[in-house]
Amino acid sequence: MPMESDAVGQGSDLPPAFDAAYYLGANPDLDLSPEDAAEHYARVGRAEGRVASPLALRENLIALIADGRSVLEIGPFCDPLLRGPHIAYLDVLDADQLRARAMQIGLDPANCPERIDYVGGLDRVRRRFDAMISSHAIEHQPDLVEHLRQAERIIAPDGMFCLIIPDKRYCFDHHIPESSIAQVIQAHREQRRVHSLASVIEHVALTTHNDSRRHWAGDHGPAIPPDCAARVERAIRDHDLGGGRYIDVHAWYFTPDSFRTIIETLGALGLTGFELAGVYDAVRDRNEFCAVLRLSAAARGRALARDDEQGVILLQTSDADRYAPMLAVTATNVREYARRQGFGYDSFVGIKRGFHPWQATFNRIPMLAELLDRGFTGWALYLDADAYVQDLDFDLAAYLADKQDRAAIFATSGVTGEAWDVNAGVALVNFGHPQGRALVECWAARFAAHSDAFLRDAIEWIDVGNDQDILHHILREEPEIAAAVLVEQMAFINGPHASFIRQHLRTMAPTLQDRLDALSKAVGETMRNAGQPVPAQADDGNRRSAARFAHAAGRLPALVEAPLAAPNRDQAEAICAAWAASPKGASIPGYQADFAAALDRGDIDMVAAELAGLGRSKAAQGFLGGARQHERARDRSFADGLARWTYDKLVSLAEAVGVLPLENPEGGRWGVNMLVDPAELFTGIEDALGIDLAPPDRIGGYLGVAVGRGIILHMRMIDAIHAAWRLRQIAAAPGGSRIAELGGGAGFTAFYARRLGLEVRLLDEPIMRAIQCHLLGDRPDAEAMKTPLDALAASPPGSIDIMFNADSLPAIERSTAVALLREAGRIGIGQILSINQEAGLPGETAVADLVAEAGGWRLAARHRHWLRVGYVEQLYVAGLKSRA
Repeated sequence: MPMESDAVGQGSDLPPAFDAAYYLGANPDLDLSPEDAAEHYARVGRAEGRVASPLALRENLIALIADGRSVLEIGPFCDPLLRGPHIAYLDVLDADQLRARAMQIGLDPANCPERIDYVGGLDRVRRRFDAMISSHAIEHQPDLVEHLRQAERIIAPDGMFCLIIPDKRYCFDHHIPESSIAQVIQAHREQRRVHSLASVIEHVALTTHNDSRRHWAGDHGPAIPPDCAARVERAIRDHDLGGGRYIDVHAWYFTPDSFRTIIETLGALGLTGFELAGVYDAVRDRNEFCAVLRLSAAARGRALARDDEQGVILLQTSDADRYAPMLAVTATNVREYARRQGFGYDSFVGIKRGFHPWQATFNRIPMLAELLDRGFTGWALYLDADAYVQDLDFDLAAYLADKQDRAAIFATSGVTGEAWDVNAGVALVNFGHPQGRALVECWAARFAAHSDAFLRDAIEWIDVGNDQDILHHILREEPEIAAAVLVEQMAFINGPHASFIRQHLRTMAPTLQDRLDALSKAVGETMRNAGQPVPAQADDGNRRSAARFAHAAGRLPALVEAPLAAPNRDQAEAICAAWAASPKGASIPGYQADFAAALDRGDIDMVAAELAGLGRSKAAQGFLGGARQHERARDRSFADGLARWTYDKLVSLAEAVGVLPLENPEGGRWGVNMLVDPAELFTGIEDALGIDLAPPDRIGGYLGVAVGRGIILHMRMIDAIHAAWRLRQIAAAPGGSRIAELGGGAGFTAFYARRLGLEVRLLDEPIMRAIQCHLLGDRPDAEAMKTPLDALAASPPGSIDIMFNADSLPAIERSTAVALLREAGRIGIGQILSINQEAGLPGETAVADLVAEAGGWRLAARHRHWLRVGYVEQLYVAGLKSRA
């Protein structure tokens, strides 16, 4: 049976097929040690279908790759597993045919993807993906070996092939024998492209019911149907009259063990470059198991070698001020083209060498030189910040296929008509051609000849010695290089109406802003026509929204929903009892009225369900999104913005704790941090803080981004991790570490602070304490349900060292807020940490004004917040007076 060692090699970052801690957590009826749990699973639990790993559940496998990486989904039909700009679909039918098929069988055609990117087999795909996923599709492949070979060709070197596979024991294939390695190899030797007669007969005549619950209960139906002969006759007729067309049936019948054996044997025979990263057993009442494949070390080496030989990388750059807004617009488009075609993308914002913003125009030269230094042998496509791809489906690989004898490709400038008079704003350079490499070497050497003094004195643009002028001299003075250059027309690249790449030149608009507006409109139209999100126009509303982000645009992870937690009736019953025995505080907000009514009625089942699916509940508005956020996320632009904001916070947190170096817009590294994989960031943050940062498993249904290991992070969890980290830093100084959090939302800061070893209690309104007790697993009682002022007043002097508040103190009624601060001083609280905004919203009072009115506190530190633009972190210590 699979144990902890089952996920090995490149899959070692994945959960194991058996995880003792997860097994015991998912099966609370088991009171066993971790060692006994393994023995129990092998002896009993596996046969019972108990969950032993998070990746045994399809929803967690899907979430594993729903983080913004490029994914090819095979066979989405009318229920795609993933949606978003990073997802491409392959099916045997196009989108119209899928919708028609859905209507024929009574399914909703509206759920079908708007487009199918590749119709047919994997041989149609001519790009690479970070991940591939298929659900109940691999068993349909007539030649399994060829299918894996094609998948190996298009998966990125470090990519994952995620599979959701029918377990023949619990579906209509139950009575059909497991497929053998002999049958798999036989099909490959025959180069089978359609299903065999045997497969058609098995599917039509020898299948049984498809009710997985009945199968798990032992009811498999008759092994031979009463009308078996008639069914066999129909199968033969369908096969023979098919004329060699594809008939959609199962070719292969797997169990987790048989699938493992077949993949391992194919790998040992050299028939596939994939190896198992993990195989996860079927779960009770489901008819499927999950598996993850990754390339072996040898196959990864071959894939990387192909990258060097055949790769294309797109390059862009700008200064950090004048042209950066243009790059923000065009980069979205150019990245999308790179994603679609499976090309690399790299950008640089700042000045690689020089002293003035205009000298960022030279950046293309060192960027090309860096490719040369690292041994790159493919094509580099450089685009200025004001250039974008008009045709996102243009097959550049096919265009370049017969141009390997060319060192570079430029467009004419249209000025002199001379062969050397080209525009460097869009350039294709072939690093596999000796004259292509010579061009880059010569360009770099001539730029290096500019002294630092020359560049320092060149405050404004220079006509002689700029990057394009240097290129012109090379093409006039180096005949061997010039002879290998292809000069295209502006109708193809560089022109305002070019068919492939267009450029909005300085001469096309009177001002830089007019140029930016025209560029935004043109790029937006191109993206809209391609079915992609449109970069927002810079009006007052989205300028404010964009100001939330601390980083330039980079990765756009998918927004995904966390799986629902199991309702906890025992905790809900205790919460209802505590609620009934406690005095009620402030009036209940309208969006929490239904939850409060359930508490009033003592409706245990409803309370348990609301808390387990808190992320979907109306009661979670304002601190976990709730139903309102789900409704808004139906708007794709909102969903993308929320995902990007969450990822932006994750990057900022990584910078705050030292996992990533802080970037400098004035020079050096720039725009790199926002390209780091979320799972890599999350693991790095866990290592830096020294704890497991997985969120509590008592709630689900919230929207966030996937960060690996099946974990979904909501943005408020990221805020909470940072706050808990800051509290640990403050508590480490003399003054004590007992913390009371005023307010607290769902309770995430307290959750993570406790993980960090701090003692934290919460002071909040009773309805919020009900939610917090559930999330934290605290014992709910009447004492826990006291209002903040009553709870603080009842605290013994000297029992609290630090009071913490985030995002709520300014909104508390002024006299109540001042009373809380005075009460904190009375009982001897030594420090107050506040993370709040001070924008002067109606009915709100800045914390500094509240503290000044309360008296007795002195400002010790004040600075901008790492994660929340427009928020200030202030630390007050007990003293005679407050000062700013």
